[in-house]
Amino acid sequence: MHKHRYYAAGLILLIGVSTAMGSLEYSMGTLSRMGPGYFPLLLGSVLTLIAFLIAILPGSSEERREDAQRESLRAVARRRCRPWGATVAGVIAFVVLGKYGGLVPATFVLIFIAALGDSKNSLKSCFWLATGVVGFAIVAFHYGLQLQFPLFSWG
Repeated sequence: MHKHRYYAAGLILLIGVSTAMGSLEYSMGTLSRMGPGYFPLLLGSVLTLIAFLIAILPGSSEERREDAQRESLRAVARRRCRPWGATVAGVIAFVVLGKYGGLVPATFVLIFIAALGDSKNSLKSCFWLATGVVGFAIVAFHYGLQLQFPLFSWG
């Protein structure tokens, strides 16, 4: 039994419920004219649903094999460091490039670095994944939601 799954589900549940509760202090608006509380409520609700799914769905066959093999803490940490490091590095790069480079370079670098967290991904697959997400981000956030985040800003 993997207790870390339940700890993760509990943490996600706490964040989701807190976000949803905090959003109730703001006006919701409508779907076409979202208020400041609309997106946090939606995000909190989705996180809460994800937490329940993590807690109730059975573990993967890989997790069951791990239980049988009883890996050492060092082996588990070594396997888990790359995804965590890539995710954190991608978010930091997004913050820096978002401020100084704009939506396109920030999103591309975020997805590219985060995708490198999976050792099965090649540089080519990371490039194409990042390119696709950038295209979606431009359509959804720049044109669809008219987010005030410049596509490029070199200054």
